[in-house]
Amino acid sequence: PNPRIGPPAMTCTSRDLGIAIASVLATLLYVRLDVGGMPRTVLGRPKARGERAFLLIVTLHFPDPSRSAALLEAWRAAADYCIEREPFLYAYEVAQSDKDPRNYTILERYRSKHDYLGVHRKSSAFAAFRPQMRAMQKEGAVLVGGSSYVETGIGFT
Repeated sequence: PNPRIGPPAMTCTSRDLGIAIASVLATLLYVRLDVGGMPRTVLGRPKARGERAFLLIVTLHFPDPSRSAALLEAWRAAADYCIEREPFLYAYEVAQSDKDPRNYTILERYRSKHDYLGVHRKSSAFAAFRPQMRAMQKEGAVLVGGSSYVETGIGFT
């Protein structure tokens, strides 16, 4: 007898093929569009236009990079607070430079400047974080810069 080599033969009807193609197309369409027709990121998040959010972009430079850990831990505590209690806060992230590990940028993205100046700046998270950063500034452990902006609404988030 001649033993069969390889996987068993599979049969596929045109109906099976049609169902498979429809399934793939439906999946691609679901990933690409949300209910409102806006494209999504590869993570499944809908992209948005015209939010015109208020941005606070802060730069941090640590002459001694070992001093960054304490401030980053304080930032984490503030972020934990904000993600649960500030629905008007669209983004709250800190990024480390890929060119100089002593440099960081903070991005805060609010529904409005009023939300930042009002609720956020009066929060317990801000009250805990800001004095720590200010003390490190006075010591020269961190140099802080940055500015605020309002989105134009031309691009997308």
